[in-house]
Amino acid sequence: MPELAAPDWINGAPEDLRRWRNACPEVINPTLPQDVGISVLEPMGGCPGGLVFTPEGISGLPIVYFHGGGFIVGSPETHRVVAAWIAHLTHAQVISVRYRLAPEHQMPAQADDAVAAVKRQLALHPRLRLMGDSAGAMVALWACAGLSTQDRDAIEDAVLFNPGGLSRPDRATSDADVAIGLGPKSLASYKRRLDPRDIIAGSALYDPLAPGFAMPRLTTIMGAGDDPILDSSYALATLPGTKLIVADGQSHGFLSALPDETAMAWLKRALALAE
Repeated sequence: MPELAAPDWINGAPEDLRRWRNACPEVINPTLPQDVGISVLEPMGGCPGGLVFTPEGISGLPIVYFHGGGFIVGSPETHRVVAAWIAHLTHAQVISVRYRLAPEHQMPAQADDAVAAVKRQLALHPRLRLMGDSAGAMVALWACAGLSTQDRDAIEDAVLFNPGGLSRPDRATSDADVAIGLGPKSLASYKRRLDPRDIIAGSALYDPLAPGFAMPRLTTIMGAGDDPILDSSYALATLPGTKLIVADGQSHGFLSALPDETAMAWLKRALALAE
């Protein structure tokens, strides 16, 4: 398959960015575990639906998973390879949730969808785990923060992979990472499309670094050592109840290579399954 041309993450039309993401190799032809079934989660109430990944011999707590994509691209379908291998490794059902994308839908639509999705699953299960990658890691935190204290107590833990979306500068200081959508101008573009009214920064509902933001009781953060936004992982790791793991030598989207041996080893470590 020929290499895909890099999209314009700064000024590109959302439909062009989504067309590029949907054509990536791990989306078109993912290598999925054979013991995991995939079914459709129909929309209900405020939850837009998604995909459910069900392994054989379920024994782990259900996981609600939020995909990445800079809040502009991505879906449960583009992230099948990650959700399916998490289901395989944890022996748990993974509910990969769809949420509304920017710029057609601005904050707090994404947070509202996330809270509705978690409440829907809490009506079925007494305890849950939350997970998400990149922008989806932030969506997972919004889901937790928007719950009642009683519902939040039912969240066992959260695992965040390469979190992005903090309302703070990252260490990306040049345009060197623009081709992969992680240069400073790209990050600023995501923020403008997602939050033009600037409601995230300083909000106890949407900014994890703000006073009063309700983090999960326990949170594992896995940042990639070669990720331009690794500073977001370090910032979140200063919060109570967090543990940081840095995947040395890995890039922002390294989990897309699953079941690559190196990606699998780091995933197992994040899930506390390392041998």
